[in-house]
Parts: sequence; structure tokens; C-alpha cells
Amino acid sequence: ITIIVLLILAGVALATLTGQGNIIGNAENAVGKYKNSVAAEQYLLNEIEKYFQNNLDGVTTPTGPVDENGLATKNTIITTDVENVQIVIPAGFAPAILTGSNSTYSLPGQDGSVKEIMPYEQWSSITVEQINQGIVIVDHAITYTDGIPDFNEYVWISIENFKNNFKQMEWIGPYWNGSEWITGEHPIVNNPITDEEKEDRYWDYSSLSRDDVYTSMLESIEYYKGFYIGRYEAGIGTDDKVESKRNISPIVGIAQTEAIKVCANKTKESINTHLMYGTEWDSVLNWLIGKAKISSDVIGELKTMKIEDIQTNSSSWGNYSNSTGDSKTDSNILQNTGTSEYWKVNNIYDLAGNVWEWTQEKYSTGNRRTSRGGGYNGDALKYPSAYRGSNDADYTDNHDVRISC
Repeated sequence: ITIIVLLILAGVALATLTGQGNIIGNAENAVGKYKNSVAAEQYLLNEIEKYFQNNLDGVTTPTGPVDENGLATKNTIITTDVENVQIVIPAGFAPAILTGSNSTYSLPGQDGSVKEIMPYEQWSSITVEQINQGIVIVDHAITYTDGIPDFNEYVWISIENFKNNFKQMEWIGPYWNGSEWITGEHPIVNNPITDEEKEDRYWDYSSLSRDDVYTSMLESIEYYKGFYIGRYEAGIGTDDKVESKRNISPIVGIAQTEAIKVCANKTKESINTHLMYGTEWDSVLNWLIGKAKISSDVIGELKTMKIEDIQTNSSSWGNYSNSTGDSKTDSNILQNTGTSEYWKVNNIYDLAGNVWEWTQEKYSTGNRRTSRGGGYNGDALKYPSAYRGSNDADYTDNHDVRISC
């Protein structure tokens, strides 16, 4: 009887393992389905990769804070331990280390060219002192073509108190009244005017979408607590895109109306570029006072920038016909961007001298617009960096642009 029972149980077990719906068959089916699922998933992943390669030039979804070149994959706000002092690194950009000082800042006389991109792990350690000395950002890996950088450079201007620090400069200096040079308060800047007059006469604007561009600029500076200025006077690159690069020829001979269009043709979608407004130019100059180091009239000496160096005499830090000290040249000609390490302040080159730069500031009730900075063949005492030149908007002689974003 025992043997018969064991044979019956063995038969039942064998039927369970090998019969219809048996355990072994079900396991084999499950394994087959799993293999098919894995193959289908791999096929889908391969198709996704092909799509990115064919449609996005090989660019895949960012997986970290920086890409393979060390550039930010998204807008990154870096705060400091001082309230309202911060810096924004836009997507596609990164802070730079400079050659002459192996730091973020180069003094007049030191090599200010970019050495390398700052490693991401150092970004959070950027200090208020570094920001106040001018942080340079780049938009490309540090490569060159025929000695010209493949990257653009911009300098961060910190505006920690928007209402108090973003303003037109209270300018006292020589100005042309139509018949002679006058020293005193410039009537356009300092005379009280109504809001209606400000809108119609002496304020920054462009006839091209003024409300949208100007309002967007104000909102951006207030929110981000600063803005970027082109490190160099601008040149024109491929596809008519405006460039801020070292060792290129500045634009010479451009109308203010055309300058607005050129500056709007940006190199990266992650930033909004425009021709500088007069208030931006003045805010840069105000930001430099007490922070920037410039050459002295005595060769080999440096001093801290004072308001007089901006409003009265910029001969010690610009390319003028009567430049002094280390800034003096043997031939007063238009120079390429970044030519002299003594023509920079807080890492920004040629804010004084070299070539006049258009702004979007309207000079009077007519078609005249304001240009700033003076030129290589001008007098630094008559045309300091704060000086407001005036020309018809269609005037082109010896005028360049500087972009802001």
C-alpha cells in the first residue's frame, strides 16, 4: 500500500511540473517574456539616442550642474555672506581664472587674458571681494582660432541696492555748451525735470520696442542684483552676431540705430543682450569708484579710482591723444580690444578712450543720441569716461558699441 501511495504522489508531482500550465513551462515563458521586454527597452533607448544625435547635434539632456566643458547647464545664482551681493552664472557660461594672477582678478599691468574655466566646486566660494573686483565669465571652452578666442567675455556689475545704486551719475565735469567748455553741473543730468519731460527728452530709450526692452532690463537688474557688461568694445562675428572678444578690431563707423539691432543679435539664447543704456554706463562708473585700481600719472604706480578720474581726467587709464604714465602710447591710433593692460578697470577694457561707444540715451528733443568714453584722438581732459557726447542717431564716424545683458 505504501508503494502504491508513493507512486500516485510521484505521478501527481510529475504532472504538475510537466503538464499543461505546469511550473517549468510557466517559468520558461516568464524568462522568455523578460528577455523580450529587455530587448524592447534597449531598442527604445537606442532610438532615443539616435533622435538626440540626429536632431540636437549630439547634445543630450544635462545630467549635472555643468557640461563637459565646465559651463553651467542652467542659470545658477551664487549668494555670498553679505546681504544682496550675489552673482548669476547664466546657462552656457562659467567664471574664468585669469592668466596673470592665477585668480579671478588682474591688476593693471598684469595679463588679463583668460587662462581656464573655474572648476565648479569653486563657484560657491566666490567672495564679495572678488565680485567687487570684477568676475569674468565666458561662453565657450577656452580655445582659439588664429589667435582669436572662440569665447566671449563679460564682467558682472553688482547692483546690491537697486534704488540707490542704479542711477545716472551726478556728473560734474567739462561739457560743451555750444560755444565753450564749462566745468560744473551738466544741465541734462542734474536739472530737475518732470516725468513727462524725462519720458520725452532726457531718458534712456530706443524707438525699437523701448517699453519691452527697457522695462525688462530694469526688472532683470533689480531681481538678479546686477548685470553683465561686455568686457571689450564690440566686434562683429559670424552671422552678424556681436562679439566681446580679446584682440579683435572694434566696430568703427556704425549708426546708433544700427547698433541697437546689432546688439540684439545675441550669441546665446540663455541671455538677453542689448546696446547699453546711459544709466547702465553710469552705474558701471559709480560701481568702479573706490573699488578699481588704475595707473597713476607716475609710471609703475597704481592708485584707487576716484570720481575725478572718471569725471575730470581719464588720461591715466585710457587710450587718448594725451594719455599719461603707463597708459601713454607712442602712436595715437585705434587699437584692438585688450591691447593694453593699463587700459582696464576691474577687468573691463577701454571704458575710457580708444573709440566712442553709443548708448541708448537720448540727448535732446531731436534725433540726437549720447555716446560715451571718448576716443584715441581726443583729449582726456575734455572727454573723460563720464563725458556725454552728442551726435545724430544716424551718425557713423568713429563709433562702436558695448553690449550689456
